[in-house]
Amino acid sequence: MIRLTKAGEYGLRAIRYLVETGDQKRVSIGDISVDKNIPEPFLRKLFKPLVQQGIINSTRGVSGGVRLARAPEEITVLEVVEALEGPLALNECLLVDNACEFMSECGMHDIWDEAQAAMARVLKSKNLTQLTIK
Repeated sequence: MIRLTKAGEYGLRAIRYLVETGDQKRVSIGDISVDKNIPEPFLRKLFKPLVQQGIINSTRGVSGGVRLARAPEEITVLEVVEALEGPLALNECLLVDNACEFMSECGMHDIWDEAQAAMARVLKSKNLTQLTIK
């Protein structure tokens, strides 16, 4: 089964909350945790790579919290997924050159490559404002 981990699922759920509250408003991690039913310690861990990748800003203190670092229409779903999950790779042979000893005789490599490119294209074409559209 090819799917997002809990990190990806929870991270996108938390990002959606930030989009819904407005990109300039700081929100406490505790509020997101309660509203989206995500364990707060896990949520704090998820936000670290999102801060490092310039997707969200985090401020400590009484008036602190998190917010989007850029306008939601400037951030792609692919950016968020890769920040949380790492590089998109449907198979190890697409992540590391010469990862498979059967690559020269494998008919699946080109299929995996095409499928991965299509998935990346779709995720890159969607920005965060589209997370709130039903």
